[in-house]
Amino acid sequence: MKPIFKPENPSTFVLYPYWIFHIRLRFRRIVGKDRIVDYFAYVDCYRCCVERGDGFIDIIEIEADERQVMEYLIGYDEAKSKAIESAVIWGNFRVISWWLPKAEVIREEKAYKIFWIFRQDEKTMIMDSLTGEVFEG
Repeated sequence: MKPIFKPENPSTFVLYPYWIFHIRLRFRRIVGKDRIVDYFAYVDCYRCCVERGDGFIDIIEIEADERQVMEYLIGYDEAKSKAIESAVIWGNFRVISWWLPKAEVIREEKAYKIFWIFRQDEKTMIMDSLTGEVFEG
């Protein structure tokens, strides 16, 4: 994922695993046309949870040593299932329909969030590249 925040002097980084999905939900309705809703799911493949996004996040490629890359603890199928389940739950709060929506994956990408590691006041610090949150490591 393209970093938004970066410390002045990062010494290294760690890549944290995600699957990103753009899911389109189609709700049948008794009256009127079907309702279409787009959902963007960022599946955290280490903690096995889903975050909802406003769009498909920008992605860049970077070179990394394999020791800097955290492993995926859940596979593609489980990540996709979690993303669709989350989309359907969210969609059902927004659209009234007698039927479950049809879910279609429009786009999917395997990605990593960057966590920067740097020194500050003789302490090792970690910065989330998307939120800018800094915590002691």
